[in-house]
Amino acid sequence: MKEKIDKYLSGNLSLRILSLLLAICLWILVINTEDPITTRTFSGMEVTITNSDVLNNLNQTYQIASGEKITFSIKGKKTIVDKLKRTDFVVTADLSELSSVNAVPIKVTAKKYADDIEIILGNDKTMTLEVEDLQQVQVPVVAETNGKPADGYSIGKKVTNPNLISVKGPVSIVKNIKQVRVAVNVDDVSSDIVTNVEPVCYDSDGNIVDTKRIKLDVDKIKVKVEIWKTKKLPLTLKTIGKPANGYVLGTIDYEPKYVTVTGETKDLEKVSKLELPSIDITGKKSTVEKTIDLNDVALPDGISLAQEENAIMVKVNIDQTTEKDLTIKADDIQILNNENHYDVEFEETNKKIHLMGLKDSLKKATIENLRPQIDLKDLKLGNHNVTIHFADIKNVEISGSQKIGITIIDKNDTTTSDTETEEDE
Repeated sequence: MKEKIDKYLSGNLSLRILSLLLAICLWILVINTEDPITTRTFSGMEVTITNSDVLNNLNQTYQIASGEKITFSIKGKKTIVDKLKRTDFVVTADLSELSSVNAVPIKVTAKKYADDIEIILGNDKTMTLEVEDLQQVQVPVVAETNGKPADGYSIGKKVTNPNLISVKGPVSIVKNIKQVRVAVNVDDVSSDIVTNVEPVCYDSDGNIVDTKRIKLDVDKIKVKVEIWKTKKLPLTLKTIGKPANGYVLGTIDYEPKYVTVTGETKDLEKVSKLELPSIDITGKKSTVEKTIDLNDVALPDGISLAQEENAIMVKVNIDQTTEKDLTIKADDIQILNNENHYDVEFEETNKKIHLMGLKDSLKKATIENLRPQIDLKDLKLGNHNVTIHFADIKNVEISGSQKIGITIIDKNDTTTSDTETEEDE
């Protein structure tokens, strides 16, 4: 009997082992069917940099060249993989592990189920950096204005506080910063402006410098813009010297004839005109043309120009002279200051004068326009040699002697006396 039992057990062992293996395979099949192994990819994950103080302590800074974002995959059971989100992972680059070629390994860590999944990195396993030294400089601050003040007003002094600011950043950027500007809107204003303005950095070519990687020691700059009144001043122009013989100074033309200036009220009240530099016409035989730049003209203290157009166009006409003689009759001469109503006798009935000047001007040189006069003020009875005075006619000169002999007689005095001739003006 025992032999039959042993034979039975011995014959079914193989069958039992086979049954067990089949059961295990079936279990595995069922498990894999219900919760299979799967893979999931996360793309565009931003890399967080840690331990950046390592470079700060070396007075260096960096810029990411590549590896700012990466793509990775995870592998594990579907029930676990499906539960995981982007926020369940930490992607870091530790700058303390920076290599000699400025490369940092990227690490991906799961916040949960770390032992149940496999993290698979692609080719972007490394972040590369551009590392350079830090530089700190002091840069001047310049205030600018936008717009135009109200009529009758102009922009005066512009003051910033501070007038220098500290700029720190990569050498390649900081070395190009030449100026910091602050802009203030003055459109239609008529009084001083005080405001706080965000500074903007500029290079030597006037281009704005990106400040993402640099740091300014102030965020706002206090700016005061003074708004001054304006004043319209007439321009005056003189000549020096004389033209060549046979030529005379003609008209002096220049445009504009007025200039707008600005300044504090107390300074504007002190000025009534602006004198331009004199034009030298010595020996000239033809018209002199010149452009005067008002920026080169010395202005009174506290006064500045308040207009954009500062060029003065000047034309000094030099004309050839003509001549003519004119006869003045005694009756044409007006006698002034004859308070005693003396009689005046002229030694010459007709006095010839010689005129020289421009042709058109000489046409105006008539006896009526010349208005010849003599003055008896302070003259005594008797003979005198007095000057005939004429009214000025532009661009006309009188040459030769303009004196004439006269005798002053008291018609009520019956006595006669010898009186010496006097030279009188």
